[in-house]
Amino acid sequence: AEFQDSLGMPARDGLRFINSMLIGCNLRDQVKLIVAGKVYSGFALVRMLATGADLCNTARSMMFALGCIQALKCNSNHCPTGITTQQPHLESGLDVGTKALRVA
Repeated sequence: AEFQDSLGMPARDGLRFINSMLIGCNLRDQVKLIVAGKVYSGFALVRMLATGADLCNTARSMMFALGCIQALKCNSNHCPTGITTQQPHLESGLDVGTKALRVA
C-alpha cells in the first residue's frame, strides 16, 4: 500500500462528497473541482469527470509511460531516468523520440 492510500479518503469518494455538498449549498457553479490522485487510465479519467470533476490531472500514467521508476528523487535534480532533471549526464537517459510514441 502506498502512503497516499493511508491519508484522508480516496479521491473518487472525496469528489463525490464535495460535489454533493456544493450542490446542496447551491455553490457548485461558483467552484471548480480539480482532481488528482490515481487517474491512470481513460476510464479513471471519465469516472472522475462523470462524478463531478471539472478537470483531472493525469501525471501518473504519463510518468510511467516515460519510464519513471519512482526513485523519489523528482525534486532533487537527480532523477536516474532523466525525466525530472536538468543535468545533461542524467538527461541523456531520456530519449524524447522514443518516449513520445509511448506517451501519445
